[in-house]
Amino acid sequence: MAHLEIIAHRGFSARAPENTLSAIRAALDAGADAVEWDLHVASCGTPVLIHDATLERTTDGVGAVAKHRLDELRRLDAGTWFDPRFRGEAIPTLEEALEEVRPFGTTVYAEVKGYRVPEDLDRMARLVRDVGMAERTVFISLDFDIVDRLSSQDAVARMGYVVAEPRQFEEALRRARMLPGRGLVDLSHDLVLRDPGLVRRARAQGTDVAVWTVDVIDEADRLLEAGVRRFTTNRVATMVAWRARRSGAG
Repeated sequence: MAHLEIIAHRGFSARAPENTLSAIRAALDAGADAVEWDLHVASCGTPVLIHDATLERTTDGVGAVAKHRLDELRRLDAGTWFDPRFRGEAIPTLEEALEEVRPFGTTVYAEVKGYRVPEDLDRMARLVRDVGMAERTVFISLDFDIVDRLSSQDAVARMGYVVAEPRQFEEALRRARMLPGRGLVDLSHDLVLRDPGLVRRARAQGTDVAVWTVDVIDEADRLLEAGVRRFTTNRVATMVAWRARRSGAG
């Protein structure tokens, strides 16, 4: 059986506050092959890890991420909302997160959620190169134009087109095919459960597939039978154990 890649969604977000260094460390400790995180930018354009465009859900701050200076974002508490044990957890910068995973040989799925100007995307691509992580980075986004811009700035990093609705699949596949060896489609797992043939169609055209977000073992089994080999999950330890069982059985 081909290797099954377990991708930690926002870090090990079932065990630590999402998109924090603690969540990344927990994912690495649990045996994840890859860590996925979300990117917005501070008012200066510095990329930071946070899912929402606003601060309220996962920090003690208020307002838009892009309206705050980096030093303001760094003073916020991004951990207490999850558990008081994580009080004082900071919003990491992209550079800090990359440095955290770099010694471990881990792959990064960097999902770009928001930016101010296109040059912010160029900065992300340059930062990944400067840290020496381009070969282990997959830039992904629901906004296909973001992925195309990043691809134009980096010929080494892989690129993933995130598909949430069936109508997006053909366009995502078309764009991914234009990046031979570097492009993939990142599908909602619900889409594949409803239409397993999507994986076969992508593979037939030389394009790899990842799926998000798989937390139920029965669904993981069905996705595996459909040909999926890259699984994004909140339940990292559970899925790592599942992979060990399936690999042993295979």
